[in-house]
This record gives sequence, C-alpha cells and structure tokens, in this order.
Amino acid sequence: MIDGIVSRQLARRSDRTKDLYVALIRAIFREAQREGERLEHIPAFRTCTRGSKVRVRFLTQDQTKALLAELPAHQAAVVLFALATGLRQGNILALTWDRVDMTRRIATIEHRDTKNGDALGVPLNDVAIGVLAKERGKHDSHVFTFWGAPLRNANNRAWRATLKACRIENFRWHDLRHTWATWLRQNDVPTWVLQELGGWKSATMVRRYAHMSVKHLQPYADQLIFEGQTGHSRRREEMPRQGHKSGHSDSPVRLKLVAGTDLSR
Repeated sequence: MIDGIVSRQLARRSDRTKDLYVALIRAIFREAQREGERLEHIPAFRTCTRGSKVRVRFLTQDQTKALLAELPAHQAAVVLFALATGLRQGNILALTWDRVDMTRRIATIEHRDTKNGDALGVPLNDVAIGVLAKERGKHDSHVFTFWGAPLRNANNRAWRATLKACRIENFRWHDLRHTWATWLRQNDVPTWVLQELGGWKSATMVRRYAHMSVKHLQPYADQLIFEGQTGHSRRREEMPRQGHKSGHSDSPVRLKLVAGTDLSR
C-alpha cells in the first residue's frame, strides 16, 4: 500500500526523492517499534534506486583546509570532529559529555541514536581529542554549542555560504562522512575495519570505498612481466609481504591536514 502511495503521489519526482520519502516512513516504523508499539516486524519497502551507482563525494586536503579556515569557529569544530570520527551530523550535535571518555579515548553512541539500531563505540584519535579539549567547559551537558546553548543545526546558511566562498560545489554535509571513509581507505585501512568504525551493518555499503586503495593488489599486478620492457625487474621472492585481503598495510593511518587547525577564533 505504501509503495503504491509513493508511486502515485510522487510520480513526477526523481527516484532519489521517492527513496527519501520511503526512508522517512521506514524510520517512523523503526521508532514506533523501539517505543514499544505492537510491531513484530518492520515491513519491507521497495526502493527505486536499487542497482544504481552510489554517490561518493569527498574533499581534498586543500579544500578541507580552506573550508575550516572560512567557517565560524563553532562550526569548524563540528566539521573537524566529523572528519576525525566519521559520525553523522545528528550524532555529533546530540553528543553529551557523559558519552565521552577522554581517558579511554572513546565516545559512545546509544543504539537508539544510530541508523542501524546498534550501539557504536567511536575511537577518538588525536584530532578528535583536540577538538573536545577546546570544547570542554563551554556547556554542562552538550559538547558542541553556540552562544552557550547546544548547537541544533550545522547544515545552515553559514555552511552553504562557506562552501560557495571556497568554490566547493555539489557537496553535502553528509559528504564529510564520505571524506572520512575515503581518507582512511586511501591510507590502506581494510574495508572490514572501516565497516566497524563507521557502524555499517552491511559490507555492501563499504564496498563503495574499496577502489580507493589497491595496495593489496599490487603484488598480483606485478606478476605480469614483459621481458625487456621495463627499466628494472623484481624477483618473485622479493615481493612485499601480502596484507589483509581487504587492503591492510604496515603504514600508519594519518589525518595529516587538520591536526594543526586553529579553532581558537
């Protein structure tokens, strides 16, 4: 019945728009189930964009530097924390100090606040810890604030104006999460690790980032040798040790660009 209503009422809208409405309806059912309503299961809804290409848009290091430099300080802090943790905007703005353990370097997102319904432990790297240290003491409960009150929205006019000023086009706030995931894959973080860090239930969602690192495939590509066509050769026994099948390497993961960002403005 719901599929029919969506098809009829949104006949002239794009498949993407239809799926947004379906996602909203699904979220309402999920919330009702969590609140104890008599729902044994959530019905399956037809999606219109199944099989289409997934959009992955991410920032370069230079674009990120420019964006952080132009944003108001309170918004730059939120963006920097998003880039450091991969958390969604809602989870960041709702983050309270009782969910943060600076000593153990972990933030906890309760199951009712995650998209997949499972609690999520978020490891806090040096960049995230630096942001939290600057925000500490500004509010009794909430981490991110503006003029002494909890920040309610980061995807606002100032955000869009800053994107325009930095000449960053076709970029949504949620793409900060794509940027976080892309940077980790570019540093050879395995997809299975990325899946756990991001709280994705399905490995399919993480496959969109798989092509960002091919270091684990390099030894196999090097097996193809054309005699006399290269300036150097490498014996098979000198091949580098294989990493994890999903792209592991011994090099450390770094968020190089943002660690020294000044948010004291």
